[in-house]
Amino acid sequence: MKRIISFAACLLLTLSAWAQADVVSMKDAIAIFQKKTLYTGKQILEKQGYTYKGLSTDNYGKDHNWVKNMDLTKDFLPTSFKKGNSSMVLLSEGGNTLYVYVFNRAAYAGLQSQVRNMGYDMGNVVKSTSKTLICTKDGMPTITFLELQDPLPYCVQITE
Repeated sequence: MKRIISFAACLLLTLSAWAQADVVSMKDAIAIFQKKTLYTGKQILEKQGYTYKGLSTDNYGKDHNWVKNMDLTKDFLPTSFKKGNSSMVLLSEGGNTLYVYVFNRAAYAGLQSQVRNMGYDMGNVVKSTSKTLICTKDGMPTITFLELQDPLPYCVQITE
């Protein structure tokens, strides 16, 4: 019985790690945010298989867009999902905010685990909704986990 439980736990950890392997790591996302440049974003993300899709403009501002295992419409909405975890990274033109959108709950949980392992305080849940988690650490950017609605169900937001 102990062997079965150990095997199941090991399998679950392996599947969880695999589920997030093709999504940018939180360490890399923070590095992009801290440099605040398109050049740094391209260097890090394109090495990981992300494709730069250009600068989007909407009512909220201008964002540089990268995608992996998916494509975007002309309005920068997600479309054409491919095999693997689809994800999208947006860096605001001024570098004030970085967003990571994922479309898989296991990948989203994996990103939360990475932040926890980096020593962030994971206890600041916004009272108005249980689907928003604000994570803080002295001297580091604030990371907010947001559960949204389709077409962008899981979002990680990095700000000062």
